[in-house]
Amino acid sequence: MKASDFLKKYEREQGKLEQDEEEHSLQAHAKERAKHPGHLNAGTPYDWEDLEAYRKELERLDKEGPGGSTGDPKKG
Repeated sequence: MKASDFLKKYEREQGKLEQDEEEHSLQAHAKERAKHPGHLNAGTPYDWEDLEAYRKELERLDKEGPGGSTGDPKKG
């Protein structure tokens, strides 16, 4: 095998290894999540219910202003 052929093969293999490592590393995943801060991808179903109730309460506050709620978003 010629040295140039060996170098080409070596570079291809190193490129594949670097791509595989980058795709599956914790650091790469963290960077990808940091690019999209508005996307939530964690929590229990109860957390999601609380988040929805919180968002509805914020919408209500935007429309009506403070003071119109009894404190329980399910009653209002």
